[in-house]
Amino acid sequence: MRTMLKTTAAVGAAILLGLGATSAHAADASQHAATPAPTKAQTTPVTVLNTQVHAWLRVHVRAEPNTSSEILSHVAPGYTYPAICWTYGETVTLEGYTNNKWVLIDRTWPKQNGYVTAIALSGDDTGGVSEKC
Repeated sequence: MRTMLKTTAAVGAAILLGLGATSAHAADASQHAATPAPTKAQTTPVTVLNTQVHAWLRVHVRAEPNTSSEILSHVAPGYTYPAICWTYGETVTLEGYTNNKWVLIDRTWPKQNGYVTAIALSGDDTGGVSEKC
C-alpha cells in the first residue's frame, strides 16, 4: 500500500510538472532499486534459550508472581531449574533480603509454568535471568 501511494504521488507530481507518467514511474523505480530486500537472517524468528537458575532456598512455585496465588510446586536448595524470564510482582522478604522480582520457571510439559521469588535463586536480584517477561 505504501509503494502504491508513493507511485501515485510521483505520477501526480509528474503530471502537474508536465513530465508524463513514464518519467514518474522511472524515478519511483530508481528509489526502490536502492532499497535492499530483506535477507533471510533479517526475517528469521529468534529463539531465546532458557537461563538455568540455581535455588538456594526452598520456596513455592506459584501461578502468579505473589504469595497468595495457587501453589504449583516448589524449588529445592541445590537444584537447577530452567527459567524463562523475570517480572515484577509482590514484594517479599526472606532471609533478610527484600525484593519484588519474580522468575518464571519453565516446568516440564504438561505442567503449568510458575513463578518463584528471585530471592530464592543464586545470583543477582533477578536470579541471574536477564530476559524480562
